[in-house]
Amino acid sequence: MKPNGAQKMDLVAVASISAGHPFRGRIEPTDGAETAVVQMRDTSSSGVDWASCMRTEISGRRVPDWLRPGDILFPARGNVSQAVLIDESIGRFQAVAAPHFFLLRVSRPDVLPAYMAWWLNQEPAQRHLEQNAQSSTLVRNIARPVLEATPVVLPPLPRQEQIVGLANAMQREDALLHRLRQANQQIMTGLARDLLAD
Repeated sequence: MKPNGAQKMDLVAVASISAGHPFRGRIEPTDGAETAVVQMRDTSSSGVDWASCMRTEISGRRVPDWLRPGDILFPARGNVSQAVLIDESIGRFQAVAAPHFFLLRVSRPDVLPAYMAWWLNQEPAQRHLEQNAQSSTLVRNIARPVLEATPVVLPPLPRQEQIVGLANAMQREDALLHRLRQANQQIMTGLARDLLAD
């Protein structure tokens, strides 16, 4: 127990970790299909872009592990190891994670999924993953035992809520600044075009 009431443990003590949906071969789009497949290109620091997800049919006898709010996706491969929280924006989507994701589900009531996603994206967790990943010349692989052994610091629930609130506020500020920069760029482009037209 740390002096601030935080506990330190491995990720496997607070979350179950499984692989994404086991598609056989390539994931092919299917017209009129209802099921969305979340792939790396559909995720960013702000979550999943549901509109960009491919729609496909899921075959096989196994019942898919449908994504639900509170799930965390973590890429097993690639040079960006960014945890992505599945939030309420999933709505009624029937969705699965592509095979190159790990699917994390928090298994304790005193852990906020949003806090866990935030923690996995911070320097102490990222450093552990960086040091223990298996790197080929082109792409980094994270094995399940490495992810399971990621150190997690768990403050009490009210502190987790504060941290998540602060992180969300900073994300909104970043989004606003991005839109402002885009608007400023459009003004400058318009000004240059006006000068050209004179």
